[in-house]
Amino acid sequence: MNSAFQALSMGFRTTVGNVRANKQTFFISVMTIAISIGILGLFLLIFLNLNGFLANWNKHVQMVVYLDNKISVDNKKSLEALFKSNLEIQSIEEVSRDQAWQEFKGQQLDKNGLNIDLGFNPLPASYKIRFKDIDDRSSYINEFAKKVRLKPGVESVEYGEKWIARFESFMVFCRVLLLGVGVLLSLGLILIVSNTIRLSIYSRQDEIELMLLIGATPRFVKIPFLLEGMLQGLSGSLLSLGFMGAIYFYLKSEFHSSIEAIASGIDFQFISQPFLLILVGMSVLIGFVASYISTYQYIQIVNKR
Repeated sequence: MNSAFQALSMGFRTTVGNVRANKQTFFISVMTIAISIGILGLFLLIFLNLNGFLANWNKHVQMVVYLDNKISVDNKKSLEALFKSNLEIQSIEEVSRDQAWQEFKGQQLDKNGLNIDLGFNPLPASYKIRFKDIDDRSSYINEFAKKVRLKPGVESVEYGEKWIARFESFMVFCRVLLLGVGVLLSLGLILIVSNTIRLSIYSRQDEIELMLLIGATPRFVKIPFLLEGMLQGLSGSLLSLGFMGAIYFYLKSEFHSSIEAIASGIDFQFISQPFLLILVGMSVLIGFVASYISTYQYIQIVNKR
């Protein structure tokens, strides 16, 4: 335990020396990591807020069941019985033809200043149905809509299914894009950090070879460079998240009213703590992997001499 602590302590001191000796290279590597993590974080921020928008919108989705003008009393009672038997329905509002027509004319008069009088009522009677907040709400409403459409006297059922399906497909595309961007950036960062550590190794090549000759183990030699790579990852991720946080609070304070107007009732959220930890952890892991690759390759070359 004592020897391990000494090796780690010496590794920290050596790491600080490596950083001081290669300040410019270290800074470039940290900035590259910061930019890359910033790009990934931006995609993640957009995805999380879009996902929150979809979840919030789903909570307010209501089903509108339009009735045939010639629906019989028995068919109407059968339809109402189906609604009442569904325990997941929160509320049912019946809208008569006259009520629907008056609401429509009122809306047109308020919004466009049009006083419509066709001499007849073209709108059907309907039911507006709201559902409780349940798991997989969209799928449940979709399945229930299929049952309602089969009922005699039902002209059509609307709940924005096409829009929801398109938005959900877009969210799947965003997930794939986010994963792809994350993988590409990770591979690029591994190459960049690996080259940075390789430069640091070659700057101390004579010292490393002497250490190996007098009995230092490869693990002992690797520790400073592994710590340097992890430090680059940690510094880059924290710098990136700091900039992202500053930009987020600026945008929220300056454009809060505009965001509320576009997405009423939705609070523009920053990246949640679990995802922040994942970004930082991923950056540190990338630094460790890149450093390990460089030191492993160098030790292999030395052993073949």
